[in-house]
Amino acid sequence: MAQPYTYCVWIVKPGREDDFIAGWRELAEWTAATSPGARICRLLQDEDQPLRFMSIGSWEDKDAIASSRSQLGFQERIAKLRETLETFTPANLDLRAEVAAGPLSAKPSPWVDHVERRHGRT
Repeated sequence: MAQPYTYCVWIVKPGREDDFIAGWRELAEWTAATSPGARICRLLQDEDQPLRFMSIGSWEDKDAIASSRSQLGFQERIAKLRETLETFTPANLDLRAEVAAGPLSAKPSPWVDHVERRHGRT
């Protein structure tokens, strides 16, 4: 089975970037704390189009994605994020190839540390 990922393009309303980032972080932290099978999620901002953000998250399997999205807390947090958005386009992806020149990071982020401890992968 291919490694599943979630991906989303978020177009934020002008002047709402900080609100969006805070809301997205709340969603990601909640997901890490309540969704078995959640691994790591990253939020990226487009340098040339600063109202455009992209998020990508890796998951243990597709059932974990479906389970997370079915929780009431997920829908509540997405509704809150919608207030900061012009549009968003989610997608599910399957990993088909990966190349790394070296370790992805010398020190994992606190979010990665949290997820790794939660799933016993320290």
